[in-house]
Amino acid sequence: MLNEARRKYPRVIYSATVNVKPVGAAKVSYSGIIKNVSVVGIALETESELNSDTEYIFEFYLPDKNTIKSKGKPVWELRSKNSNFYGIEFTSTGFFSKLKLKRFIEDKLREMQG
Repeated sequence: MLNEARRKYPRVIYSATVNVKPVGAAKVSYSGIIKNVSVVGIALETESELNSDTEYIFEFYLPDKNTIKSKGKPVWELRSKNSNFYGIEFTSTGFFSKLKLKRFIEDKLREMQG
């Protein structure tokens, strides 16, 4: 809870499939599950191992079927026997993707305050 209060950008719990592709690698791709999202990043669970030195393209859908596509890098990781958890910081997000994501998060926060 203390960490949430210190965050500059609010994050909301959101579960969705995400496609992950290393930038510049045409045929390599992974999938994972988003655990939460903010306008500056996601928490991700995947069976794949991501490299903190590599930039990836993350593509996922919001409930209204809008596609969000962003580049980012892992900034933390937590490995368990069956899964890997990563904190992904977006390094670049298109204008419209950022706008859609911001609106989605604001709507979710309003629902929570409800």
